[in-house]
Amino acid sequence: MDTVVKVAVIGNSRKHLETWSNIKNVEVIAIVSGKSHEWIPEAHQKKAVSNAEELKTMDVDVVDLCVPVNERAEWIQQIAKEGVHIICETPLAETMEKASSIIKECEAKKVHLFVGNRRRYSPEYADARNQVNNGNVGKLGVTRLSSGAPHPGGEEDIITGLGMIEFDWLLWTFGDVERVMAKHVKKKRRDGWPVEYALITLRHRDQSFTQVELNWAKTTKETSFEISGDTGMLTFNSNESNPISLQLSGSEADVDLEEAVLFKSALERQLEHVAAFVEVQNKPVKRADDALKPIQLAEAARKSAETGQPVSIEGVLK
Repeated sequence: MDTVVKVAVIGNSRKHLETWSNIKNVEVIAIVSGKSHEWIPEAHQKKAVSNAEELKTMDVDVVDLCVPVNERAEWIQQIAKEGVHIICETPLAETMEKASSIIKECEAKKVHLFVGNRRRYSPEYADARNQVNNGNVGKLGVTRLSSGAPHPGGEEDIITGLGMIEFDWLLWTFGDVERVMAKHVKKKRRDGWPVEYALITLRHRDQSFTQVELNWAKTTKETSFEISGDTGMLTFNSNESNPISLQLSGSEADVDLEEAVLFKSALERQLEHVAAFVEVQNKPVKRADDALKPIQLAEAARKSAETGQPVSIEGVLK
């Protein structure tokens, strides 16, 4: 008989709730959304609870934490005390200090902490990483990543809101960074609505470069990349109908993703991975150390933008 992984969702995320409901051997048994239950589909209304205290009487295997980044540290500390495994999205916290404290606390309580990034489960971005690791573009030169969206309002800065997702993926794909140079501009349109832009240049330990462009002045969400090596180039643009192209020296081949691969969303693949990990008993505690590096890059980028000077990654941590 298959083990059923019991999930509690904290926060107002209909997408996460519906995705968990589609995964085999997973049951959502509780939804913590405060006083607002209107967004919860009728089929799940009876699972709504007012606060996390009520989870103590339930046999929860993993909590999916769908709350703003500035609220995550407090929630994670509260949940970890109960020994329940946790998943949240990148970034784990606003600062290295908070993130390190969270990771240590989860390890002490033997709690698996999963810090997700849908980029790693997106077919386009996962395929690009495989192409790079397989040597299909040769020795890396300059990579360009871009991410744009409408300004969300509020106090969160663009380096946190858009940048850390890109930082996590590029570290995973191209390796550690040794130097950061950044520019960051905030303005207001004539109607008073804010716009924000950042350009971050990273030098990796292998001496290749990545340029990350972040833009909170777009009308829709969009992402792209251009990965250049000495034997090929890999490009992607979310605005194009056939967005992935791999151009090798002397020829061009479109990377045609199979329909079966696209059947599941990146979020569903990510949550399936978490469920499969939690389902297997007695695994070593999963630490979230990888979640520290994007925060480290973000802190370096902010410092560089403020001072106008490049920042060594070794110099960020004291």
